[in-house]
Amino acid sequence: MHGELAEKHFSQLLLHIYKAEGSGRLEVIKESIDLRATFHKGQLVIIKDFLDEEAFCDSLHKKKILDSPSLKRCIKHAEDQKESLLKTLIELDILTPQQLWASLEEYQRTDLLPIFDWEQGEYYFDIEKPIHEHKILVQIHTLGFIHDGIRHMQNETLLKSLAPDESKNVERLFSESPKSITLSDPEKYVLSLINKPKGLKHIYTVSELGHRETQRIIFSLINLGFIGFPQKNKTSQSSPEIPKSEIYRILELFNEKCSFIFKYISKEVGPVALNILEKCLEDAKPSLSPIFEKARLGPDGKVETNSILKGGISLSREEFNVQVLNGLNDILVAEVLAVKRTLGNEHESTLVNHLKKIGEWN
Repeated sequence: MHGELAEKHFSQLLLHIYKAEGSGRLEVIKESIDLRATFHKGQLVIIKDFLDEEAFCDSLHKKKILDSPSLKRCIKHAEDQKESLLKTLIELDILTPQQLWASLEEYQRTDLLPIFDWEQGEYYFDIEKPIHEHKILVQIHTLGFIHDGIRHMQNETLLKSLAPDESKNVERLFSESPKSITLSDPEKYVLSLINKPKGLKHIYTVSELGHRETQRIIFSLINLGFIGFPQKNKTSQSSPEIPKSEIYRILELFNEKCSFIFKYISKEVGPVALNILEKCLEDAKPSLSPIFEKARLGPDGKVETNSILKGGISLSREEFNVQVLNGLNDILVAEVLAVKRTLGNEHESTLVNHLKKIGEWN
């Protein structure tokens, strides 16, 4: 794959590789600058074969993470023992494994972030077979990197040219919103302004963040799949509305699972369990339908479902599946992951097995 950044911005290029789950080497060139990156199944990775270890150590030296005597000692030890500089940094107790891995990720990010501000440049993506995973040192989530890159863009002229025309409408894309992305409070605020299809001009007018920062966030949310443009030719034959009795059954089953999760985690951590699960619900809301906006957790761990019921009754079965069922599943997944983070993998496995016994709503 070969092209020009003037035709495909770096964020769109990365998004293309991510969605295609591409594996290979990316090279981006502008004048005398030549930057490279490796991808494995759509994710940005660092592998030892392509890492310039001396350049990496020089970056540590420039950041004063590594002083001159330590750098010289590291190089000499690596040469004498015929070992890599990475291994030497740990064996000489210069860096802990955690510090080394964090420094490697920061090194790769710092190297590539300037490309987000490039208006011109040429790129080549050489498709290769997926890399053997044991060769991967660090994996950087590509969507998260795109998110970070747009946040740090300084070329406001380029950002303005990339943003969609103000005459366009945007809407939430509940089925495509990535669960792995944590939005900032300003991003959650802008997303809340789009509780139904809205014109960009209106959003820029009412946003308290101002036109420039709102435009940046809109561009980021579009790239990440949180929002998109309404389809012009939606079919007039929508699927029939879902029966109220089925909605009641689904919500009752959902809350039976929520109650079980609450009781399970309460036995282990006590009253703080409610706070843990409340945070799960609030953190999940940005990627959920506005139907869940007023949803709250009760003292028994169940989710208040009146607002969900009210919003779900008017939906077709297809819309209900996308907006409500997906949302209920996302909340349960978030709560189970909270149990995993709090209590460990064994508790997660036990909990999931119990939840399966309660039943499925599909």
